[in-house]
Amino acid sequence: MDLAYYGYLAQTIPPLELARAVAARARKAMWKGFKFVLDRTGARPLLLHRPREHRRRALHALAGARPALVDPSEREETARLLRERWPEACAFVLREAEACRRGELPVFGKWKDCRKGPGVDIASIDYHRDPIAPHARYDLAQPGPRVNLFQPGADAKAAWEVGRLQHLWRFAQARWLAESAEERSSWARAWMETFRQFRADNPAGFGVQWSCAMEVSARAMHAAMSFAYLQDDPAVDARFVGELLDSLEEHCLYVEEHLEETGAVRTNHYAGDLVGLVVVGALFPELPRSRVHLRRYGRKLWNEIARQCRPDGTHFESSTGYQRLCAELFLAAVLAARAGGAPAPREVEGAVAGLFRSVADVLKPSGNIPQIGDLDSTRGLPLMPRAALDCAYLASLGAAALRDPKLKLPGAPCPVEVAWLLGPKGVGRFEKLAAEATTASVVLPDAGIAVLRSGEGWLCLCAGPNGQGGAGGHAHNDKNSVELSWGAVDLVVDRGTLVYARHPAQRNARRGTAGHSTVQVDGLEQNRIVPGRLFALPDTSRARILRIEEKGGVQFAVGEHRGYRRAGVMHQRTAALHAGTRAAAFIDELSGSGEHCFELRWHVPHDDAAVREATEAEKARLEMLHDAGLSFGYDAARCVAVRDKDGKEIALFAFGATLPWKLSLIESDTSPGYAELQPARTLLVELTGDMPARLFTAVLMVADPPSGT
Repeated sequence: MDLAYYGYLAQTIPPLELARAVAARARKAMWKGFKFVLDRTGARPLLLHRPREHRRRALHALAGARPALVDPSEREETARLLRERWPEACAFVLREAEACRRGELPVFGKWKDCRKGPGVDIASIDYHRDPIAPHARYDLAQPGPRVNLFQPGADAKAAWEVGRLQHLWRFAQARWLAESAEERSSWARAWMETFRQFRADNPAGFGVQWSCAMEVSARAMHAAMSFAYLQDDPAVDARFVGELLDSLEEHCLYVEEHLEETGAVRTNHYAGDLVGLVVVGALFPELPRSRVHLRRYGRKLWNEIARQCRPDGTHFESSTGYQRLCAELFLAAVLAARAGGAPAPREVEGAVAGLFRSVADVLKPSGNIPQIGDLDSTRGLPLMPRAALDCAYLASLGAAALRDPKLKLPGAPCPVEVAWLLGPKGVGRFEKLAAEATTASVVLPDAGIAVLRSGEGWLCLCAGPNGQGGAGGHAHNDKNSVELSWGAVDLVVDRGTLVYARHPAQRNARRGTAGHSTVQVDGLEQNRIVPGRLFALPDTSRARILRIEEKGGVQFAVGEHRGYRRAGVMHQRTAALHAGTRAAAFIDELSGSGEHCFELRWHVPHDDAAVREATEAEKARLEMLHDAGLSFGYDAARCVAVRDKDGKEIALFAFGATLPWKLSLIESDTSPGYAELQPARTLLVELTGDMPARLFTAVLMVADPPSGT
């Protein structure tokens, strides 16, 4: 037990939240004892009652219309629109559906053979092994909450990626794109066989697929939403609908009994639990507890959304990847509740719109988000296969779904997700919507993020809180770190997340200070990494953005943190975009006293870099930065030229400092998505000397970048 960590939580977490967590744990303990007694006596309370006969309700569901985000009667019109406007996206969806039918599923952007054996319409899937490390298996006989999620060499996230049943979306979409009734029914049967096989191989409450309430909730949500695309098919009979209702009820009861609200801080997991309950309750009103799911848990979800969304529109976990996940999850709940006749309050829709808006605020010219905090590649609405960092579509989807012109940029195209989720009417609404969004330099003060834009230049400076109310579960030691892009070319990034439980040492290395493009002092971490806790990062660095401004055509952002105060050092960084020289410049000021060792890292997502002297033209550009007050002078003899995959030079890094320094180029890698690796280089500048000290870095573009998407 790390007493220091618990002491930190006791001082940081509001007493009311701590009391709430203790009360939730007490309720669960009492409920567990209550169930034990009832099991011994043979009695069962309402919440444990799981009727096995839904035939009457199933027949009613087949006979009449049900709430849905899409209208099955619009299938032909929607399919025609999709084929005409997004033919490549349709072809991609169909290819992925065929692969999924063979048992080859996309797992974190890579195809994995997940087959257990042959099936009738589809291959049978093995849900109990890790698809990335097939030798690692989970014991189906173990009750879900007792499954060892940290067994050596395994990663439950990979197994969950399969068990979430996101491939149901592809079968449902393929059915809508199919041109014959026979083909449509074959995809409907593939959907049904997938669902039946999962249920047969994963009895409720047992195994890795029932080890996390959020995963159970997500699976129920995907099934409930995608069923609308096949519910009118002749292959769907009352027997299957009854099975579906039984299973959805099992899922919802499990989530209710295992709500993830017992921690000191409620996280995206708790919100995700509630989303599944609300979506199922809204779209399947024939379930006995649907009203409870939609209304009671709806109120809880609306309150939680308001709590987790900051005033600046960012999510309270300080992770851009998890913000995309929550934006999609919360949107699904809002739309489902609207369809079910219990719309969310206007202020909740406004908070959800804020998530979409602030993601758009930080987008790179390429349409990707910067990696701030963890990125696990999870999607809430996987309507279209996309790269882990691709969020170009997100604000436009929010604009169409929430009917908010402040989310639509001038000239923004309608993403294919709008057609899939909202049909032709949604596409029409988007096209008629005024475009009131703007793209400019911005500061998000609650998140501690500053984004500078100047011409093709884009720069993000991160200096904010760890999130999760100070617990920092998905945060990194990324204070005063930056990402830099010019056009669609990334020049500086952080190393990413890569993995969680599979490699604890990698997990800590990548969320540590050295995994980010910032300054490290005396080998210290900006915030203490708690031994044995992969999702804890106490927030003691007090990072903040001081200001952004423009002077003489130069965009500036300034951040600071006190993460090295135990060494008597404070770090302030000034980041600048200088349009006149097509350059970025950085000043790192380290104040304090005594002798210290400094390491300045720049993680460059290219594997071809070499030390060379600056040309005369480059020296003149560096002198212009010096004249603008962005350095005391650069060493033009020790620069680093970075080349693209074709060997063409794209950028030049130059350095200077008030202390003697040493330059190294280190083979490295970056992780642009969960379980993904790409070769890279780390530029390391090392200094030792007395305080105060200043370090200077310039990045010159030496080639015209490709245009952003």
